[in-house]
Amino acid sequence: MPGELSRICGERARLLRDYSSAARGYSERVTEMADIVLSGHEHRLGEARQNCRTAWDETEKSRLALFRHEADHQCDRGAEVPSACDP
Repeated sequence: MPGELSRICGERARLLRDYSSAARGYSERVTEMADIVLSGHEHRLGEARQNCRTAWDETEKSRLALFRHEADHQCDRGAEVPSACDP
C-alpha cells in the first residue's frame, strides 16, 4: 500500500488527509463529550454537544469533497473495495 500512495492523484491525497484529520477531530470531540457525561459535569454538556456537531459537520464536508473528487476525477477507478462510508 505505501508504494501505491505515490501513484494517486495529489488532490485525492490531500482530500484523504483532510478527511482523516477531520474524522480524528470528531473522535476526540465524542470522547470529550463522553468524559463530561461520565464526570457528572452536565452543565458543560451543551457546549460539548455543539463542539461534537461542528466536528461532525467538518468530517462530513471532508468526506463529501473526497467522494465528489473521486467520482469526477475517477481517482478510485482501480479500487475494488467499496468504502463503508459511501452512501
